[in-house]
Amino acid sequence: MIQILSYSIYLLISSFITIYVGWKCYKHGHIYILHLVHDERISMAINKILLLGYYLLNIGYISWSLSTWQHVTALPDVTAQISMKVGFITSILCVLHYTNITVIYFLRRLFNHSKNNIP
Repeated sequence: MIQILSYSIYLLISSFITIYVGWKCYKHGHIYILHLVHDERISMAINKILLLGYYLLNIGYISWSLSTWQHVTALPDVTAQISMKVGFITSILCVLHYTNITVIYFLRRLFNHSKNNIP
């Protein structure tokens, strides 16, 4: 019973974090992509594809992490497992976010540089 409780708590927390962070990045990230491509329709399409990839990656990780879950028998074990799993998924989200920002920055520099070299 405690195993099911720990799964449920983990799924609630990780789902909330995934949906909340994904929606915020989707909502506020559109302006960065629009600044890069200068086309509203293309930037919305790119933003939607990034959101879809983000959700798929996180659903995959959450599913995989449930399969690697250790058996818990007491409340301290539940807390430790949930903390480890949520901490790891939060770290992954942080790395993905900063990777995306870095890629957009370099693409913007590359795109602006190539526009300046065209006669």
